[in-house]
Amino acid sequence: MNIKSAWLTTTRSCNCRCNWCYAKETLGWKSFMDFDKAILAVDELKRKGVSKIVLIGGEPTIYNRFLDLIKYIHKSGINCTIATNGIKFKDINFAKATVEAGANNINISLKATTEEEYKALTGNGALKDVLLGYRNLQSIGFNPIFSYVIVNNNYHNFENLINLLERNNVTKVGFQFVKPVLELYKYDEIMNLKDMAKFTEYIYQRMKNSRVQYSVEVSFPLCLIDNNVLNKLISERKITTCCHVQKGSGIVFDTDFKVLPCNHFAEYPFSAKPIDFSDGEAIEKLWQSEEVKSFRDKARCYPSKVCKTCEYWNICGGGCFTRWLFINPNDYINK
Repeated sequence: MNIKSAWLTTTRSCNCRCNWCYAKETLGWKSFMDFDKAILAVDELKRKGVSKIVLIGGEPTIYNRFLDLIKYIHKSGINCTIATNGIKFKDINFAKATVEAGANNINISLKATTEEEYKALTGNGALKDVLLGYRNLQSIGFNPIFSYVIVNNNYHNFENLINLLERNNVTKVGFQFVKPVLELYKYDEIMNLKDMAKFTEYIYQRMKNSRVQYSVEVSFPLCLIDNNVLNKLISERKITTCCHVQKGSGIVFDTDFKVLPCNHFAEYPFSAKPIDFSDGEAIEKLWQSEEVKSFRDKARCYPSKVCKTCEYWNICGGGCFTRWLFINPNDYINK
């Protein structure tokens, strides 16, 4: 097994209702992950050599054993990352408790650049709370990272976004393009792949003059990006690609400890049964099952014959494979 990272879906409850959320159809499912089983999961993941656990949701900071779980992961010697909307860190005592519990990384998803847009996109006008939470974490010596999802309806606000980040002394930001969720693929936020590539080129040019450190998660074929810009992004380590599914390097548990192909398959676990952590080989048995191996083989197959000879295949992987369930790769990759 080559599993290096694990995602624990601590809850499907959330204090936002984002339009593009991968868990939009499952929010409100079982409130909280069973803590005792979560401890067993951490123990088993440690034995399997997992080096990073990411707490996700819903919104993980509203998980009823949030701090306790961080403490246990930290005690186990595993890197603990929090993927959060950041709202609860407006309480500086909560921010301190999270850091003291042993969180290694806190990735705050920034949804919009104004209160009005934030409320329209998330149902919660909480931009001021998110920014306060960020400042609180910085004030206690912790440096979180902002994550900004680029969608069809917000990329035109990019200049406002950079100004917002610089005004608030944000040091690091990760950009990513919205990925497809099976039931929600045709909603308005999905950008055309060629537009994603052009905007990636724009990000590179614009961020040259910014003091904010950045990276771009590219989930579409790299060949769509201008070759000169692409090589610079790669050489400057500003780009991340390839999902864990293709590599078999990550495992995702839902709140009931069923294993998901990835976050974007929230309603489609590999098995109807949760992992039985009393069986020390349960994860490996599932990982080596025909269903999982077949899924992984399909995820890493060449979307186009052009990909077979592409110099970037090993870092590209054709982008997010679920895109090709809805569109023809040869309409993009061959042109």
